[in-house]
Amino acid sequence: MQARPGIQLLPPVADAAIAVVVAGAVLVGTVMAGRVQDAHPVDVLGAVLIVATGLSLAWRRRAPVVVFTAAVLLVSVYLLRGYPFGPVQLCMVVAMFEVARLRRLRISAPACAAAVAVSGAAVVLRALVPAASPALMLALWASWLLVPWSLGSLVQARTSATRRAREDLAARAALQERVRITGEVHDVAGHGFSAVAMQAGVALLVFDEQPAQARRCLESIKSTSDEALADLRTILDDSREPGAEGGLDGLARLAERTRTAGVPVQLSVSAPSVPADVGGAVFGVVREALTNVLRHAGSATATVGVRVAGEELEVEVLDDGAGGAVAPDGAGISGMRNRVEALGGELSAKPRAGRGFRVLARIPLPGSAR
Repeated sequence: MQARPGIQLLPPVADAAIAVVVAGAVLVGTVMAGRVQDAHPVDVLGAVLIVATGLSLAWRRRAPVVVFTAAVLLVSVYLLRGYPFGPVQLCMVVAMFEVARLRRLRISAPACAAAVAVSGAAVVLRALVPAASPALMLALWASWLLVPWSLGSLVQARTSATRRAREDLAARAALQERVRITGEVHDVAGHGFSAVAMQAGVALLVFDEQPAQARRCLESIKSTSDEALADLRTILDDSREPGAEGGLDGLARLAERTRTAGVPVQLSVSAPSVPADVGGAVFGVVREALTNVLRHAGSATATVGVRVAGEELEVEVLDDGAGGAVAPDGAGISGMRNRVEALGGELSAKPRAGRGFRVLARIPLPGSAR
């Protein structure tokens, strides 16, 4: 049975390499620490527990709660067996920090409390401190988990605040773009209808005396209305409710509408599922770029590519039209840039060498931690 897309059982190579080094260092350090303690020497079982605890850190970012649970249980069993205190306890510290950093308080706080209870009970049962001071002993032991939990929670709170600010910025950028699109609809419709009305009036005046002129007016009406409808067919999508169509799933329909409007489009999407804000930004960039091709590139074809490049999602729209007609600092490109930069990415939009225009956006992919 194949694993579902998005679920990866193997840890990142860098994390796995770090975990191997940590496991070896913790094993050596704990064995050396045991030489100055009145404790059970580290035997094969003790070494297995130490190494397993260290290796579990390879998944600390991908599944932090699972890793933390495993680390606490392994260290508790290790302590109950009477093995010496040592660096193995630092594995719990690292795992606790990652849980607090990557998970909300409603998850990390109960996890910390449960870990303090479980590991504290293990230390009490070990009975290596005088029974007359259990409260002091538990307080000192709890600090091994409370300190990294506090630090990780502070990092998580700051990260959440930054993410909320980014989402607010993206929402403001989307609102600004909707206002811009409303203006574009007014301009396109107003210009098109005015031209049609004028040409229809001329046709009526010369219909009987100059039928050839009337025919040219009617042909001009058809050409003008077709051009206006082609523009409106694309830009009116922005007047729909947010989420009505968008994200990576909406790119195929967007490309088909552009083809219908008269611009051949080649679409290639080779990217995994992404969060709604990233998918919306991708859709907005492609839509605006294709709208510019319709409006400014003349007789042209367009190529749209969405792919993963390292830790980023890369979006590229190329055309072979007139090129250079779109101002890089225009309102449309500014709207695309705002969308992308709100997600921590960057966008470039400039004429290609020779002929055509290129829009390239790079958006960081979110972490894969579950």
